[in-house]
Amino acid sequence: APAPLQQHRTQDEQVPADLPTDRASTDAPPSPTAKDAARITPAPPRRRVPELTEARTLYTSRLRDTALGRAALAELDLADPEERIFQLCTYEAAEQLRREHQDLRFEYAIAEAREEATLTGLALEAKGAAIQGRGRWYDLSFRCEVAEDLMGVTGFAFALGPEITRPERDNLDLPI
Repeated sequence: APAPLQQHRTQDEQVPADLPTDRASTDAPPSPTAKDAARITPAPPRRRVPELTEARTLYTSRLRDTALGRAALAELDLADPEERIFQLCTYEAAEQLRREHQDLRFEYAIAEAREEATLTGLALEAKGAAIQGRGRWYDLSFRCEVAEDLMGVTGFAFALGPEITRPERDNLDLPI
């Protein structure tokens, strides 16, 4: 059985008479043994942001070509500029990945699943995004630039990460 953890004493506390007092310091914790070290769970590795792939075709520019697309843009007219940028970029993310990975049937993306996205002018960088397809969530990173008229995306780069585990999904409060 493992040894019980040692309690630390303040300077005012007396060492009981039945304990040896020849230790260098009663306040220092014991050094971990190899057996103790094996039981210590290492901190999870930091998520590495993958290299982004530049999109060859931009799909938000085609929104004006269809009645449904024009209706979506009209609805975005009601949004403030920041919200509009987020919506255009997550739409572009879903469209890019839907075409790139047709077997996963991606439906929609969230720019701020793991961490806040950075908006600088008309550019949105989302290192902690997520995308959902076939009932599963995947890590996503993307960089998106929006046109000055806020009617479409002018540049987009992305990287699809690994599937987000169910416990992580629950912790991130991602919808099913």
